[in-house]
Amino acid sequence: MNSILKEYDKKREILEDLDKSLKTLINSLLKQKGIKAHQIQTRVKDRDSLEKKILAKQKYKSLDDITDVVGVRIITYFEDEVNKVAKVVEEEFDIDQENSVDKREIDTDRFGYRSLHYVASLKKNRTILSEYSDFETFKFEFQIRSILQHSWAEIEHDLGYKGASEIPSSAKRTFYRVAALLEQADIEFVKLNSTIMEFEYSMREKIKTKPDKVKIDKASLLSFMTTNESLTRIEDEIGSSNCSVSIVENNTQSLISDSLIDRIKALGIENIKDLEDTYLRYEKRFVPDTQIDFESTISTTFEKGTSVLWLLIFLENMYNNNQPWSFNE
Repeated sequence: MNSILKEYDKKREILEDLDKSLKTLINSLLKQKGIKAHQIQTRVKDRDSLEKKILAKQKYKSLDDITDVVGVRIITYFEDEVNKVAKVVEEEFDIDQENSVDKREIDTDRFGYRSLHYVASLKKNRTILSEYSDFETFKFEFQIRSILQHSWAEIEHDLGYKGASEIPSSAKRTFYRVAALLEQADIEFVKLNSTIMEFEYSMREKIKTKPDKVKIDKASLLSFMTTNESLTRIEDEIGSSNCSVSIVENNTQSLISDSLIDRIKALGIENIKDLEDTYLRYEKRFVPDTQIDFESTISTTFEKGTSVLWLLIFLENMYNNNQPWSFNE
């Protein structure tokens, strides 16, 4: 044990570097695949925990034998996203199949432990790069689970739950009942997410084919602000006019409120076709004004869809200055 702990102390700094590199790498890989995780956690096992593990297992001969000294936990919003993340991990890392385990398959009566565990290492094509070359011999552990699975695992840990044989029958029944409810909730959230995605897809298609039939509301406005080609072109034009200005796509939904809808409708814009027609009719007037505003900016970003607000401000200023406008101007 002493030799392993000495090796740990010697490699502590490089283990922490690996921890930081893995977090950055995983964030980048998931972003490239369009996967939005609820949380990505990384940690280096502390010295006390390592010592307890060595004493408990009584089988390790070197630090390399302990595969979870560095750990990565990826928490997804939905249970079906666990497999999507797993596919990325399998493609981008060398997996130690012998020491990896899918606890969703074997622990069918323990909801909290239904996570997917991989023992992995960096692939050769990555360790030849200078920023990863120090990590060539290291293994680390991935845990992938949904947010509900993670929540229940945390509760289990806090309760000190170890196994069904160690709690009274009444508590055991309660445990299984709550576990079943959470598992069903995970299933229902997947269904709900699928239903919402289908609705959003149908909304985008309707906006393309029958924009005059799509009334302005939060759902249709969000779809317009994130997918409309005219809006995208105009915002790209505004962004490209100044190298210090960039567009982000983090939270367009936060721009949308009941008051924003009311402002749009107060200008006589009732449907998506009205909104796009107004965009195209006045772009040559409000876009240059916006570009001028950005000229003195050192560095800034704006959320995709923000130009809806700029158009509204332009139209409201026209109205306040007694400059009437119409769709047929």
